[in-house]
Amino acid sequence: MTAQYFYCTQCHKKVSTSLRLFDALYDFSKADPESCPACGAARELHVSLDFQLGVGDGDFKVVQAFLPEKLESWLGEEEEEVTLYPFLVVLEGARGKQFHWMPYWHVVGKDARFGQHALCLDHKQFESLIAQAQERTLAPV
Repeated sequence: MTAQYFYCTQCHKKVSTSLRLFDALYDFSKADPESCPACGAARELHVSLDFQLGVGDGDFKVVQAFLPEKLESWLGEEEEEVTLYPFLVVLEGARGKQFHWMPYWHVVGKDARFGQHALCLDHKQFESLIAQAQERTLAPV
């Protein structure tokens, strides 16, 4: 189960968002959250996630959220268009440690269905994988 809210960096108010997690991340990937209506200061998007097995459970600040420049779509069952939205979300825990979370949704019509196998990696693990992929991609054949 996930929950998301906005947190004001100045007056420290927490305001739950009525947006679904997909919509909150999508909006965040396009622009910063609106300013706090109470004091006008910047707000942060926070998500409460339960990764199970006691790893990283809790409240996290969304530092960045990214989508590919081009999304992949295809015709699914009943000839409805299906679009894959694979996010790369940089999260920060209470102790300032950042890690990468990769949730995805398949959107069929207007229905966003959460991908159950979202990956979550420590920043160093993620960088290691990217470096290896770049190294092999750039290696002469």
